[in-house]
Amino acid sequence: MFERKPLRSIKWWPLLVLLLLSAQSVCAEQLQVSRFFFDFVSGQIQVSCQIDYELDEKIILALENGIVMHFQTTFELLRKRNFFPDKVIISSSHNFDIKYYALLKQFIVRESHLRAEHSFVSLRAALAFMGKADKLSLGYQSSITEDGDYYLQARARLLNDELPLPLRVQSYFTKDWRPVSNWRVIEVIKDGA
Repeated sequence: MFERKPLRSIKWWPLLVLLLLSAQSVCAEQLQVSRFFFDFVSGQIQVSCQIDYELDEKIILALENGIVMHFQTTFELLRKRNFFPDKVIISSSHNFDIKYYALLKQFIVRESHLRAEHSFVSLRAALAFMGKADKLSLGYQSSITEDGDYYLQARARLLNDELPLPLRVQSYFTKDWRPVSNWRVIEVIKDGA
């Protein structure tokens, strides 16, 4: 009575999977550490970086509706090891909170580590301010010994655990609410360490 026809679309499944994966990787590139460097100043390791924020429309809309977004830039000094995972010697985070105030028509950026607030007329200006980190002290140069190879890495991300509950739940299922950059890595050259 019913005749089964072979499923001819099976040959298209690999192409469909590749398209879905490439779409997810495009969505994930909302944050990028474009520049990252360090210097030794008075026995301190100072790091500087530039982060480019290209936020998803959903995040921008949530910001414009008064939702606070919490961003974090993490810096780490690691020592390479042969048979074990690399050891984190120093880890430091630089946190920003951004919120839009409709009555003021301004974006307010809070730097929690400095307990400072800055106001901006546009989102672009606020994100440009958040994206620039200059000469942040990571730790002491004495943390780097002569007998090891070291590297620094930096990454930026939206702290989705700080989102309001409905958005937090949504962030577990879609990458649009979990923007994170890749780790940007630079080798540490021991200049008289």
